[in-house]
Amino acid sequence: MTEQLSAHIRGLLPGLSIPQETMAPFFRSYAVKKGELLLEEAAPCNHIYFVNKGCLYLFYTRNSREEVIHFALENWWLTDYKTFCDGTPAVYAIAALEDSEISCISRKDYETLLLQVPSMALYFNKIHERAYGAALFKQKTYATLSKEDFYRYFRTTYPSVVRRIPDPVFASYMGVSPEELSALKQAFIS
Repeated sequence: MTEQLSAHIRGLLPGLSIPQETMAPFFRSYAVKKGELLLEEAAPCNHIYFVNKGCLYLFYTRNSREEVIHFALENWWLTDYKTFCDGTPAVYAIAALEDSEISCISRKDYETLLLQVPSMALYFNKIHERAYGAALFKQKTYATLSKEDFYRYFRTTYPSVVRRIPDPVFASYMGVSPEELSALKQAFIS
């Protein structure tokens, strides 16, 4: 367990006084290279990932193209939430968009941790509430804004994210072609 993850837990649960050494055995930390797959579609989804450094992304493949759903940067968690919870084969894949340092917890260790340290359920509940809220908000903004307005919103709200995401990946996230994204960028600059 990294100090960064420990600080993140304390930040969301300021009154929590569980020693780091109690929780550390449940987490594994390691480096992943840009492009490395952490989860393949149709594979068992047995881990949830915390980004200490770098960027991960969630996607599925359709017609030999990656369709990007979500990004996770520093201090964000990422998994295929549906299949992590119910044990069915993953419907999404997860890969590193940059060289990254991550911490993860397996499904088995997650369940054991929650039984042994029940207050961690509150922490993960906060994480899942945020993830669900963000997904719903993206769905609403995507459905109600034009592509131009969605790009403008995302670029002004998350400028540091946009700078880190390669154009072809961001175009997929927006549901546009790289050429359409280029035109949106030009219109934004004008």
